[in-house]
Amino acid sequence: MEPLTVTVETMAGHTRVRLQGEIDIATAEAFASALDNAVEHPAVSSLELDLGDVSFIDCSGLRVLVAVRQAMEDKGGTVSLIRRSSAVDRLLSAAGLDEHLHVPGTHVKEPIPAA
Repeated sequence: MEPLTVTVETMAGHTRVRLQGEIDIATAEAFASALDNAVEHPAVSSLELDLGDVSFIDCSGLRVLVAVRQAMEDKGGTVSLIRRSSAVDRLLSAAGLDEHLHVPGTHVKEPIPAA
């Protein structure tokens, strides 16, 4: 198991959270705690998540992503994923959330028609 490293950088009006390692039931609380602190900060209206170095993510991590998106929307803010690893892409796609938690500037891949 690869430990989870969370780096939080707060700038004027937004926070960037960079994650590296595995997000699972053992590490989801640390992930949630870091995001909760960012959401609760009154000056933060934009939250950027860098998940490009996440080697594994399960439904525990997915639950945290959905919760933080809702919390930021409730306070009038936004969440964007500035990078996603293939593990994150697979989980979001399987859960049908790839359009809701996307990387800005990208588009959703068109499905390949069945032959």
